[in-house]
Amino acid sequence: MPVKLNHTIHGNGEPIIMLHGLFGSSRNLRSIAGRLSEKYKVVSADLRNHGESGHTDSMTYPEMADDVLQLMDQLSIEQVSLIGHSMGGKVAMMAALQKPELIKQLIVLDIAPVRYEYSYGKLFVAMEGLSLPAIKNRKDAEDYLNSQINDPELSQFLLQNLVRTQQGFRWRLNLPAIKSGMEHITGFPAMSADIHFNGPTLFLGGEDSDCIQTKYYETIHGYFPKANIKMIANTGHMLHTEQPDVIVNMIRQFLG
Repeated sequence: MPVKLNHTIHGNGEPIIMLHGLFGSSRNLRSIAGRLSEKYKVVSADLRNHGESGHTDSMTYPEMADDVLQLMDQLSIEQVSLIGHSMGGKVAMMAALQKPELIKQLIVLDIAPVRYEYSYGKLFVAMEGLSLPAIKNRKDAEDYLNSQINDPELSQFLLQNLVRTQQGFRWRLNLPAIKSGMEHITGFPAMSADIHFNGPTLFLGGEDSDCIQTKYYETIHGYFPKANIKMIANTGHMLHTEQPDVIVNMIRQFLG
């Protein structure tokens, strides 16, 4: 059953839906969403089990793509351009493959339609190990995460999901569902050879990331025959925050 997605809308014009990556939320793409909203109607969505969207036990890509298609129906959007980063890129790809007639253009940021071997086990251990009743402030949480994963930037990213309520701190993320869904999240469903998206498609990858490798190009073009693959120098997986000017300019040029 589709999950109703929390979302924000900025700007007017042709619609774009933007989809974030694992452990993120719609705010993670705001560095480019705000600038694109000068010309387009930009819908930034929280995917299921993330941000302020609904929680559910299952995390498959066909289900998450259905969530996005339901959002289109909810907003009376007949055709849309999709921009997705990492896990959100896989959701965008699946939506385009499921309903190609509804997708005008597809932009995928640093991910391919393949299985990755990342486990994220250390992050789950750190987040689950944080004693929410015991922490008094965000600094306590930050110190604990840093002690576990030794990456201050990553700790700050994860802490965007920590919210304070009258009852104390809680994770916005549905950690149990995400953890149990990692087999689906790190993979990509095997699909029939006759299923593809023939619309304009742009893949942007970071040269310092290993998410879009040349060995994946054949698979990318099998699903997306018109895909244009561009690698950005001196950029890693978070290319939209590392080089927002470059990414925004390339997206604008592609969208036309």
